[in-house]
Amino acid sequence: MLIVPVENRPDWKHPPLATLLLIVVNVLVFFVYQGKDPQRIEQAYRWYVDSGLYQVEEQPFRDYLSRQEADARQERDARQEADAPDDDDAPQPHPHGATRRPDLQFQHAAFDPAFAAALHKQLDGDAEWREARGRFEQLAGSISSRAYAFNARDARPVTWFTNMFLHGDLMHLLGNMVFLFLFGFALEIAIGRGVFLLLYLCSGLGGTLLYWLSEYGTDHGVLGASGAISGLMGMYIALYGLRKINFFYSVVFLTGHIRAPALIVFPVWVGYELVGAHYSHDGVAHWAHTGGLLFGYVLLALWLRLGLNYDRNFVDKIDEDAPVRSALSAIQECMVSMKLDEARRTAMQLVKTHPHDVRGWRALYGVVKVAPSSREYHETVHALFKQAGNAARNPALQGLIEEVAHEYARIGGAAPALTESASLLLAPRLGRVEHIKPFALVVDRLLERESRHDTMPRILQAAVNLSARAQQTAQAQRYREQLLARFPDSEEARQLAAHPAA
Repeated sequence: MLIVPVENRPDWKHPPLATLLLIVVNVLVFFVYQGKDPQRIEQAYRWYVDSGLYQVEEQPFRDYLSRQEADARQERDARQEADAPDDDDAPQPHPHGATRRPDLQFQHAAFDPAFAAALHKQLDGDAEWREARGRFEQLAGSISSRAYAFNARDARPVTWFTNMFLHGDLMHLLGNMVFLFLFGFALEIAIGRGVFLLLYLCSGLGGTLLYWLSEYGTDHGVLGASGAISGLMGMYIALYGLRKINFFYSVVFLTGHIRAPALIVFPVWVGYELVGAHYSHDGVAHWAHTGGLLFGYVLLALWLRLGLNYDRNFVDKIDEDAPVRSALSAIQECMVSMKLDEARRTAMQLVKTHPHDVRGWRALYGVVKVAPSSREYHETVHALFKQAGNAARNPALQGLIEEVAHEYARIGGAAPALTESASLLLAPRLGRVEHIKPFALVVDRLLERESRHDTMPRILQAAVNLSARAQQTAQAQRYREQLLARFPDSEEARQLAAHPAA
């Protein structure tokens, strides 16, 4: 059974960095760290055979298998007496002939704690065996599944975290990473990167906790990101609650899409894991999945109830950009129909409601530049130049202002848009050689108005330098003379006086 939400699509303009980081870490751990397990196993196997441990432990291994077989026989007899059905999935003992294979004995020696305990009970009096066995335990202990997987009996603190980043095989990794991305990117956008990472790890710990309680005292182990990813599934349901979202489902041979309240699938997911935990023998840690689901759901539900800020527009699919796009479309339609006054009014309203959106300014300028001699054109240019103070934080607005300044300089004339205040704001935005023509126009307007603003010495100094770099020697000399004459006591004038023009 498969039921997954297909409500959202990734926004690669704002990539889910935390989700991608988790995926990269899991992939690197699998291929870089776990990828060396074959060498670790081979090294441990060679030591087991070459050191003589295989021969010493062969008879104890036979005895161990015999005891297992006897225990299994007694269990089957007890079930038959109770008219209980035979469990076909119960582990079957290996036939005695199998003890001739070193690899089988090695598997038990390296990964079967019960066999290791039996060996210590039987052979601990042999000092030579203890030394060889200690070296073997060291080699076998470096294998990832023994070093950092979680074991219900030996619940070392570090393994509560590290087991979340290990995987049994490539398909296990691929499946988990697909679901991590499907749920992760949406949650990261909605609740924020830091909260997402925190709850992801907490959900993984919750899954491990429930697995530990369910397998307490056994030698069973768990590894994989499934518990934490199940937590993401629970968090997703807590986030969307009763909102209707789209799901893809696949049940046996039936597949399709449904739209339903998100909360409906939560008991389905939990029920599926509980059934698997009680009746399935598929080797899947269903209790870890259940714990992750419950912890993820409860943690985010509580956090939301306590007032966690989240992106409501993303969750409710509110497109803040829709009014802007609608207004731009209306302006375009008016322009095509030659309804210029209506287009200008719509564009002015767009600029009024979204003053920092360059698209509105560009649309308004596109309407008024049809008549460059009109009062509306100069008023629009003046209003745009007044936005120069905000342009440092908005590269798109900066680009439009520079473009309009060049066109305004080409038009020439009285240039009423260049008031003193607008010119003072515009001058720093044009302080590059490629803008020398509109920059000179702005400086000339300030000189005509005899501006005494504190920034004038710096503006004139920039005009001298830019004119010289643009190889406009006469213009540079003129600005030099104006600076020395009008602001003789300024630091900029003293600097120029100390370096006479060539």
